[in-house]
Amino acid sequence: MSNSEASLSALDEQGLRAEIVRLNKVIQALMDRAERAGGSNGSDFDRFQTTVIWEELVERRTQELAKALRENEKINRALREAEQKFHSVLDQSLVGITMMVEDSFHYVNLKFAGIIGYSVDEILRMRPTDIADGCDESFVRETTRLLAGETEQISFVTDAKRKDGQVITVEVSGNSSVSIAGKRVLIAVWVDITERLRNERAVQLLQEQLREQATRDPLTGLYNRLFLNENLARELLQAKRLGQSISVVMADLDHFKAINDRHGHLAGDEALKHFAAIMKRYSRGSDISCRYGGEEFFWVLPNTTEATAYERANELRMAIAAESVFFNCASITITASFGVAAYPAGGMTCRELIASADAALYMAKYAGRNQVRCISECFTTETGADTSI
Repeated sequence: MSNSEASLSALDEQGLRAEIVRLNKVIQALMDRAERAGGSNGSDFDRFQTTVIWEELVERRTQELAKALRENEKINRALREAEQKFHSVLDQSLVGITMMVEDSFHYVNLKFAGIIGYSVDEILRMRPTDIADGCDESFVRETTRLLAGETEQISFVTDAKRKDGQVITVEVSGNSSVSIAGKRVLIAVWVDITERLRNERAVQLLQEQLREQATRDPLTGLYNRLFLNENLARELLQAKRLGQSISVVMADLDHFKAINDRHGHLAGDEALKHFAAIMKRYSRGSDISCRYGGEEFFWVLPNTTEATAYERANELRMAIAAESVFFNCASITITASFGVAAYPAGGMTCRELIASADAALYMAKYAGRNQVRCISECFTTETGADTSI
């Protein structure tokens, strides 16, 4: 039962009791008047009869009023029981529920008290802005608008400060406010979403990690073939749209099987990581460096001509040959061969570009390894290349 309902019930009961007193006074006055009117001329019987009539009226009216009082008490008892049940339901709610009158709390349930760490009595002496961390602008703005009747519904997320100083994130929602005794009242639902947001961020981070793992080679840290297939097409479309060149380089470590056979597969892994580290060092931010498979690597160079790609691949080749790999006190010298192709001469599609770079790599292997060859050499005899390849 609300305070207003309790007040109304109390007034009803007081009014009934006051009515009994008033009627008794009226009856007594009428009896006195009747007695005076009869005076000495009236007989004792008349006065007796008048007295009996009035007493019957008083008794009947008193019984009616007593019955009304009992009914009123019954109603009040039912209202109190309903209020207790209502509060019991609210206190067992899984969400915080508050009733705000103007700028203060008028009612809060136990769940809300648990959310912000204060007792119910403490909260009832506070204002809503006392728990809004830094008086969050969205909290003040939205509740003010609803209490003023400017909007019919609110739903927003804000930070709140618990009694222990911990800042939590809560989601607040409420419908259009009502008016009680001429004052605007807002009933709002509060949900602590701090843990939910933390879990969502953890899931998002995990998804990003899984996405990264799905597109990265775990040994070298370079992009994998799946990432290459998805992004080379995009780079090629952009090159076509902008009228730019795009070059690709296929690289392969020379005599890699011999490294594994002589020094072991762990040494081979070190050689692959060594090559990848130098490849990263010579890559621009716009380049795509991939481990294509096994000891093969692929390099995508956007907005780069074949001639420039050749120069960059040759710089990488010389850096690889100049730096040895150290494994188990052994110094291992590695070299690599490179094949270069460029759009549009080397191919108009991703498949054609990759095939052209692979063909140029085969030329470099065939010519003695540790060198760079361009696919354009396949179409000219000026360089003395074997055009039968």
